[in-house]
Amino acid sequence: MSKYATSLLLLVALVLPSLARAGEADDLQRIIEDKRQTANDLERLDEHKVATTDLTVLRMWLDTAWSLRSQEKYDEVRVVVDRCKAQADMIREKINAAKLEAVARQKEAQVASARATLERTKKALENAKIQKIRLGGKS
Repeated sequence: MSKYATSLLLLVALVLPSLARAGEADDLQRIIEDKRQTANDLERLDEHKVATTDLTVLRMWLDTAWSLRSQEKYDEVRVVVDRCKAQADMIREKINAAKLEAVARQKEAQVASARATLERTKKALENAKIQKIRLGGKS
């Protein structure tokens, strides 16, 4: 009986780490796939195309993470995935900045248009005053 118990313990000791590694590989696979979906979402959000190069770099890093995962270099995969998260955050900020910049440009154009209208109105008012004086009215 003790031979069987020892054999069973040895078998369990050998199998458990591989099961843990398989679970770790699955977790990393899910994380990488999630980051790929994030990259797709960011590309859709990038209406002004300000982050195309950064998105390409992000996808390249995700491919590297996938390759490292298949080589079972899980610690390196985590480092690359952390880098991908930071890159995605930076892309998100760039996209938001571009959107705010577009809004600011639109508002500046509205202000310029309002100023031009104001100048035309002032000039028309001045011309009307001059016309009134010519016709003999009071200013």
